[in-house]
Amino acid sequence: MLVGVALSFAAAGCGGSGGGSTCGVAPCGGDVVGTWVGSSACIDRALLNADIAPALKGSCPTATVAAVSLEPTGMLDLAADMSYTGTLAVNAMLDVNYPASCVASSTCADVTAPLRAAVGTNGIDSVNCPDTAACTCTIVQTIDIVNATGTWATSGTTLTFANAPGGDGPYCVQGSSLHMIALDATGTKIVDDIVLTRQ
Repeated sequence: MLVGVALSFAAAGCGGSGGGSTCGVAPCGGDVVGTWVGSSACIDRALLNADIAPALKGSCPTATVAAVSLEPTGMLDLAADMSYTGTLAVNAMLDVNYPASCVASSTCADVTAPLRAAVGTNGIDSVNCPDTAACTCTIVQTIDIVNATGTWATSGTTLTFANAPGGDGPYCVQGSSLHMIALDATGTKIVDDIVLTRQ
């Protein structure tokens, strides 16, 4: 669900900063009618490193994803007539560490050039890579989840949005929280979870 180019995010500790060992809740369905405001998000850092980081590593296979910060913003208004209005996005900040072995024969700027060239695409706002012996790039990205109007639907534990497929996926309503969940390709592991609070 949290998909961008450099960051095809998927699940690492609930909360705005995304740390810890588990993320999210299992899909369970539920009544989504109401107004919901983004409150927290998590991403599984192990899955991020295994499945997503290769797109970030480029010519440096030993690069790793370090700090991850996720902050949902905006809201979803899901009406009983199956219409919706959404301004839901996730502000993401991600550090990618390129060890000295990757920059030994070149510079940090050379190794990270493809990553920096992605600024302005897929919601990537900035990439800052100080040119040091072992460089760390900080990527700032705004990922639109549901930024549209249209109709919504549920089928079992799946929630879908016409005109905003980035928000489609498994979901679970628990009390006053709506969890918008992404699963890995096997459908068995939670990759990410965006949590919204009912108003």
